[in-house]
Amino acid sequence: MDFLRRRGLRFRFSTFWATLVSLTVTLALLKYGVPYASMLIVNAPNPLPVPASLMAFYVLLIAAGTLVYLTYDERRWVEFKAPIRTFLRGDFQGGGNGIKRAARLVILALLPLLVGWMVYGQGLPEASSPTALRIQHPTIPGAFEKLQNPFRNPSDDAVKRFLAEKRLNASLEEGRSLLVRAALEEGRQLYVKNCQWCHGDGAGGNGPLAGGLRLRPANFRDPGTIATVVEAYAFWRVKEGGPGLSPEATPWDSAMPAWKTDLTEDQIWKVVMAAYDMADVEPRQPEKLH
Repeated sequence: MDFLRRRGLRFRFSTFWATLVSLTVTLALLKYGVPYASMLIVNAPNPLPVPASLMAFYVLLIAAGTLVYLTYDERRWVEFKAPIRTFLRGDFQGGGNGIKRAARLVILALLPLLVGWMVYGQGLPEASSPTALRIQHPTIPGAFEKLQNPFRNPSDDAVKRFLAEKRLNASLEEGRSLLVRAALEEGRQLYVKNCQWCHGDGAGGNGPLAGGLRLRPANFRDPGTIATVVEAYAFWRVKEGGPGLSPEATPWDSAMPAWKTDLTEDQIWKVVMAAYDMADVEPRQPEKLH
């Protein structure tokens, strides 16, 4: 900088370019820096994107603050508008005017095309999976069809083992209630650790990673989702994930992992029970054949 000053040169951003660079850096930090920082802080497996609604709020807040800053001082506001006015009028000064005018014409020609392309993209129908077909769940494999959650109504032997492990002196009914509560609590902890990133902390399918998936997770609070299937079906879907779906399940391309590689069957049952509880719905009861 001293070298430049000795030669009468000044190295300084104009108000316009300083504002543009500041906004670009701030938005880049929000879109890319915050997700990666959040991933490192909470030790998540993937970056945690800022929700679209929160991102829109931040952008609006930053834009409003920038506008207040620029208009507070008349000189600053005039200096900010000067490059824009020069560009629109084409009143370039100094060398390279021919190149500047040519660049101006190209930008002015491309800008309407860019806006039109964005509007067209917003209005273009998306190739989303029809809701009506998604409600028609793939058929549960026979090996899972008759399974029952051992923690929904624990057997006497399971209750006795639980009381012995915890060294509790309680009746079978009290022990059964304690076992169910303990399983539910462990299921909630497993859900928070493994499931809420996509399915949301309230099982509403609105987790921080949900927006990045081709097929958004189902809203478990919707009575048309897990409340319409037996608990064994939910166990199968969690255990086998997207890779375990039959060809008839296409074109869903489910991002659901096969949790059988990370969780035991008991843990999966507990997660399933917690998901029903968090969604405040009950699993469908299997029909009894007479």
